Amino acid sequence: ADEEKETTVSELLYRPPDDLSESTYLFNLPDLLPVDMKKLELEGENKAEVESKAEPGSIHSLPEGYLGRLQILKSGKARLMIGDVPLEVSLLSKSGFLQEILCCQTQALDRGKIANIGTVPYTLSVSPEFDQLIT
Repeated sequence: ADEEKETTVSELLYRPPDDLSESTYLFNLPDLLPVDMKKLELEGENKAEVESKAEPGSIHSLPEGYLGRLQILKSGKARLMIGDVPLEVSLLSKSGFLQEILCCQTQALDRGKIANIGTVPYTLSVSPEFDQLIT
């Protein structure tokens, strides 16, 4: 029986893409993060924007742009560091249907632009490392 070797996150991110569409990844993040948003090292307007948001820990209270640092470990596992909180990154199984990422720019209710950025060949799940949260 020929068993296909399971791809790790590090193998996926370090391999050269076959074409541009293979280099697009979808990250699934939880709605609430175990992170104190006020302790994040943000600059200027972004810091004021986060501190003014009502929902502490909500992904929606973060400003656009930099979220954290993606670390690839020697074991082949990956984690996303948001501030000093580690989040586990795992590769989900390939979807059986076509997923595409679109960018929409609306100017008014009846006008706008839409651009296809590419297909999503892989989805990565980001979840808290619960053993790290307990200690």
